Amino acid sequence: MFLLDIRYDPKSSTITKWIKDGAVCKPVREVYYPKMYVSGKTELLSLIASLPGVKDVCFEEKRTWLGSKPERVISVTIEPNSVYETASMLEAKGCGLYNIDLDPVRQYLLEHSLFPMTKLPDDSQYSIDYEIPDLVSMELSVTPGRDKGIATMDDPIGRITLGDIVIENKDEAEMISGLNREVARSNPDLILTDRGDSFELPYLHHRASLHDIDLQVGREKDVLPEGSGKSYFSYGRILYKPRGYMLAGRLHLDKSIFLFREGGLLGLIDLSRITGIPMQELSRLSPGSAVTALQVNQALRDGVLVPWKRNLAEYWKTAEELLIADRGALVIEPKVGLHENVFEIDFASLFPNIMVKHNISPETVLCGCCPDSEKRVPFTHYNICQQRIGLIPRVLKPLIERRMTYKKRIKSEPGRAEEYEMKQNILKWLLVTSFGYMGFNKARFGRIECHESITAYGREILLRTIETADSTGFEILHGIVDSLWVKGRNPEKLCETVSREISIPLELKGEFRWIVFLPNKSNGAGAFNRYYGIMTDGKLKVRGIETRRSDTPGLIRNLQEAMLSKLAEAKNTPEFYMKIPEALEVLREYVRKVLDGGCVLDDLIFRTHVSRGCDEYRQFNNQVAAMKQMREEGIETLPGQTIRYIITDHKSRSWQKRVIIPELADKNTQYDMAKYYEYLLRAAESMLLPFGYTEERLDGIM
Repeated sequence: MFLLDIRYDPKSSTITKWIKDGAVCKPVREVYYPKMYVSGKTELLSLIASLPGVKDVCFEEKRTWLGSKPERVISVTIEPNSVYETASMLEAKGCGLYNIDLDPVRQYLLEHSLFPMTKLPDDSQYSIDYEIPDLVSMELSVTPGRDKGIATMDDPIGRITLGDIVIENKDEAEMISGLNREVARSNPDLILTDRGDSFELPYLHHRASLHDIDLQVGREKDVLPEGSGKSYFSYGRILYKPRGYMLAGRLHLDKSIFLFREGGLLGLIDLSRITGIPMQELSRLSPGSAVTALQVNQALRDGVLVPWKRNLAEYWKTAEELLIADRGALVIEPKVGLHENVFEIDFASLFPNIMVKHNISPETVLCGCCPDSEKRVPFTHYNICQQRIGLIPRVLKPLIERRMTYKKRIKSEPGRAEEYEMKQNILKWLLVTSFGYMGFNKARFGRIECHESITAYGREILLRTIETADSTGFEILHGIVDSLWVKGRNPEKLCETVSREISIPLELKGEFRWIVFLPNKSNGAGAFNRYYGIMTDGKLKVRGIETRRSDTPGLIRNLQEAMLSKLAEAKNTPEFYMKIPEALEVLREYVRKVLDGGCVLDDLIFRTHVSRGCDEYRQFNNQVAAMKQMREEGIETLPGQTIRYIITDHKSRSWQKRVIIPELADKNTQYDMAKYYEYLLRAAESMLLPFGYTEERLDGIM
């Protein structure tokens, strides 16, 4: 038996565990009330006990912050719908509030030592080798019955596909009823969709409601999500997250969502087990949220409560101290141009390893118990605790070890290499975000001094590595955060020496036959992380140019890939220079195709995230023109959503003429040849600028 899924109904205060036993999956229900904790006003015990929705109160010994001593707090067992009202009232009375916004499902699982996909009655949560149930999965897709234009909720259903079953050419109500019957008959455990959250499930439910049909894709009645999607800011970008359509007793996984794309089904199962987050919810979270869940789980096991409204202020710094502390990671400007026989070396999970090795955690950096600690952060000289291992290292160390085990098994067990690649990849994203969350002001256990300490150690480590490489005859071509590109002999010995001195693995990622470091177009200086090169194993590695961008049209991507394929035939620098005329001939072919009007419209589509609403843009541009066309078709584009368009007349100030959204394009659509010609030249310039091929020069020789 396996715990397939677990859901909580706040209206009835009921936990439902879906237990899969062979081909049967049945619900097991029990009433459960979550707990919140109150500190600072223990005399309010009787008052709290009398409040509406409170089921039980008692005193418990808990710690209210990492590293603090246990203290007497009030434990309040309460109906979920009363939590926030009660918390707000107690906050007004000066109380400290804890565990307020923790998911009741997570609380239940921790209290009962359970986790998603656990094998009942006994299983090890952090086991590497574990059994998973035989899951029956089916893909669901729906196609509106519209030949042209943008599909909307008002369009009738044209076709429904469930696995190998196709439902079409029937009355719409009969098609929806047929879907209900087929889902019940096939009884899958997993429903996979390509865009189930953003279109397919909301569309199907809307069409069903028009016919007074209860669509049931889950094993019990579908509960539609409340509210709408949301736009949010992440790492300098505005993104959009649609409402999640989660099913009862059956898992709906939208394959377009980040964590599924990066880890696949097996990666999600692995992450769901160790984080304790049910798979449907987990698939719709960010890697940072998964890291936070691991931190919260460990804190709760340690008897540490999670504050409701975190208020950990940054330590006061002078201007000089801020200048020293707030420097970020180290970057060595690349030497622009073509280089032969170059080695790429980098540290495995550098920042997470720094946190583990140097005990970086909110309660250990600048701790009050070790002001004279011998462990000091380089440059900033922050003291680090010598009496305890912090929360963050204890969370990250098992993650690092788990990922390293999976990476080793990729080579030792080639038959399961794809599975282990997915599992290590999803863990990689958790480790990457674990550093960023340390400086995030809304992170549960973030702290800016920890963020500063990690980058300080990172700078020192890279500087020491450069010194070692330089002293052993290596030439440093480029360095960025945790990676170096060097020329010299015996890089394996360099990695071994540095790994021994730093106690963090320095790995040889590979050797380039040749590599081209690209300049900034504005000033000619080396551009960080913009290069392309061919490795000795024949692998082409590309960073920072148009073909790597998600918004690049297929035309530009295909051009650069074709030019790179020609250049990749070169085995050394003399051959590279001989291949440049062949790469220019590729460009000439694409130019001829564009100017002759021979491009397929699908290859001309730009895709870009919009950062604001249509009426909030101050300047007229391609995105605004496309958004206005979408609005004309009845679709309002929200911040963070992706807009697509083909440029038809870049100089036009009319939103009807400047671009056209692909859904409205037809065989009579004419694209802006001059503008796409310009984009071709820019893409070629990005690759060949170190060799004197500017956009103007390329225009002259075309």
